[in-house]
Amino acid sequence: MNKKAREKEFRRVMTRRSLLLGGMQLGIASFLGLRLYQLQVAQNSQYRRLSDRNQFDVKIVAPQRGRVFDRKMRLLAGNAESYQLRVTPLHAKDLPQVLDDLSTIIELKPREREEVIAAAVKNPSFRPIVVRGNLTQRELARLAVRSAYLPGVTFEKVLRRIYPQGALTGHVTGYVSPLTSRELELNPALQQLPDLATGKIGIENALESRLRGKPGSERVEVNARGRPIRVLRDFEPSAGQDVRLALDIGVQLEAAEVLRRGRSQTVNLSLPEAQGAIAGNAELKSHIAAGDNLVLRDPKGNITPAESGAVVVMDVRSGEIVSLVSAPMYDPNIFTEKLLTRDWRRLNDHPRTPLLNRVTTGMYAPGSTFKMVVALAALEAGIINERTSFFCKGDMELGNATFHCWQKLGHGTVNVLRALEQSCDVFFYEVALKTGIQRIKNMALRLGFGAETGIDIPGEKTGIIPSHDWKLATHGVAWTPGETVVASIGQGYVLATPIQLALMTARIANGQFAVEPSLLARSKTPEFAPLDIPESALRIVRQGMKMVTHSGRGTARNYNLGVEFGGMAGKTGTVQVKRITKEQREAGIVKNIDRPWKERDHALFVGYTPVTDPRYAISVVVEHGGSGSSMAAPIARKILEKILRSDRGLV
Repeated sequence: MNKKAREKEFRRVMTRRSLLLGGMQLGIASFLGLRLYQLQVAQNSQYRRLSDRNQFDVKIVAPQRGRVFDRKMRLLAGNAESYQLRVTPLHAKDLPQVLDDLSTIIELKPREREEVIAAAVKNPSFRPIVVRGNLTQRELARLAVRSAYLPGVTFEKVLRRIYPQGALTGHVTGYVSPLTSRELELNPALQQLPDLATGKIGIENALESRLRGKPGSERVEVNARGRPIRVLRDFEPSAGQDVRLALDIGVQLEAAEVLRRGRSQTVNLSLPEAQGAIAGNAELKSHIAAGDNLVLRDPKGNITPAESGAVVVMDVRSGEIVSLVSAPMYDPNIFTEKLLTRDWRRLNDHPRTPLLNRVTTGMYAPGSTFKMVVALAALEAGIINERTSFFCKGDMELGNATFHCWQKLGHGTVNVLRALEQSCDVFFYEVALKTGIQRIKNMALRLGFGAETGIDIPGEKTGIIPSHDWKLATHGVAWTPGETVVASIGQGYVLATPIQLALMTARIANGQFAVEPSLLARSKTPEFAPLDIPESALRIVRQGMKMVTHSGRGTARNYNLGVEFGGMAGKTGTVQVKRITKEQREAGIVKNIDRPWKERDHALFVGYTPVTDPRYAISVVVEHGGSGSSMAAPIARKILEKILRSDRGLV
């Protein structure tokens, strides 16, 4: 091959190689350009977010919730360290696979898994989701060993709310639980604290702004797998304020035990007799399932649940609430984590509604405890005086109706003192007709009925104090004299809460000021408005209340406090729930104990001690307890004796 041919072949080969090399370079350049476009343009926002997340994760830090103490600084609501297992969908990438891996390390129920996946769909991918709370030390150890192989999974120390006294103070403290969708709608700022627990009822709710504190913020440096490297705290959270209540947990325990036991003996649950009774009694089963292990043997020998009702003890000078018991009770600790369906069903389906705070929302006919209101209204108006008497023959006729006294044979001639002492109904029928329902209502309002008392628990009921205008507005018909007669003994339309009964008693005992109730401990007694009831009228009523417990014919004569404690003044009340039918009378079923529990009378008592220098007022309501004299009065005596012994260092 000549030189010219060789040069031509060389140029041909070089051209082919140049084209091949150029094509390869163009392909590589095109690939790089396309990839660069994909990274910088098409997926710019995603990778910028990932890049930011690989640097710092800004978090809002929940504050430590304030604690709640009783008057002697014993803990009622506090905080305990706990560990939560969390997963961040953004870093987990394949969330179902991560959950599968987690289930091989710790127990992960199908329901918990479904909730995590549902939360991941609903919430932003960068928001951590709580998989499990309150991890055990064993679970923590297992997770720590495998954490490097679980992308997006972290476990964090948090503070969970605890209630050391359990059910004993559930209706006082209330409880906290996770944020609801309603709360998030009302306050969108809370969305940055998805794990925050807020007070739902009780003191936890009433003092939410004080107890919650102020959140802080921190930047957490993380790697691409979402693992924290270091924490930079920008703003320290401010802990919530601690709160001291006037409640005395020792008195609270005594009141709860005495109320729930009533007049009956406790029964050991392990006895075959008790187990047999539980197996055959649906109501007993409900009590046991809800955690109430107190069962009783009633006077007829039957095994029954604990008594239901309410107790309030108030300082008549300061208005401080020393004890507040509503039975049956519930344990607020079950609400601090995810509430289990079975627990909610047990409480919600319970036949005696343990979630109901009977002290503030239970409305009862006050019965004969209302007679002090009628007496004060009549004395103030000059309708009667200490010497005014009426004859009780056991009933009173009004038009075509006959109104009976509880004493079938009557009380004979009685004045206001004897009428209070023996709880004569006919005397108050006569007095009420002469006084009028409007004067009675005005006095009731001054003593705390018919309106919220202002106690530090949301949702308080006002009760009902009827009148002409009220009847016309609510029922569209006129008030009748017969309704005045029925109202005079605290029945008919009249309804009151146990806290109102205690407030009435405290104001009568105080005699000077319209004392107001408070669950919070008061450093000094506030300046209350004057009571504006003549002292002469109050003196007569207080004397009548003293005779109830001190005289030989008083309805609570067997339950006075000892002389060493200054004695007790009070008033019993028995409220008929259902009329005894003719058939029941013919069958001899006239006693409360012979009737079904729901048909028995309510038992009430209000009182104060000491008699000459009042310090404490009490109201007791025992639902379907029978007699105020034999059931509610002895409960009040035991509780007040406990308080006075405690004050004197005798217990």
